[in-house]
Amino acid sequence: MDRLPEIRRHFAFDAWANREVLAALRALPEPPPGTVKTLAHVAGVLRLWLSRIDGGQSPLAVWPDLDLEATARELDAATGLWRRQIELLRTKDLDREVAYVNSLGEAWTSTVGDILTQTLFHGVHHRAQILADLRRAGHVPPYVDFIHAARTGRLDG
Repeated sequence: MDRLPEIRRHFAFDAWANREVLAALRALPEPPPGTVKTLAHVAGVLRLWLSRIDGGQSPLAVWPDLDLEATARELDAATGLWRRQIELLRTKDLDREVAYVNSLGEAWTSTVGDILTQTLFHGVHHRAQILADLRRAGHVPPYVDFIHAARTGRLDG
């Protein structure tokens, strides 16, 4: 079974959801404390895992100190890089092992497939935190459920 079409859809969802959260934060006179930092972290981790797959160094810290517009630029850059990475993937690449050192200095090896899954779930986790922060601050968070994106055509093309 070829998992790549589904992986592409999931990364399309991730990019769409990040854009929706970004738009929600941009619409506020002042985003709730920590929300921009958390979204910048999502961008930082997108770059981190991509650099691990490629065997290089991430140009961004895991928790970068970025304002909202710099975060937007980094998310856009990361989205484009991931899109290219996934277009080049072949099914056999999903089982390729990647050795890396985590932020605690521990050496690990993970498959590309597991790294892709981690990257996606990580984004969902932190977007949920941002949405909860928005709701606690009295704002209506954007609707970024996968099913909403799928049934409204946000994952096409």
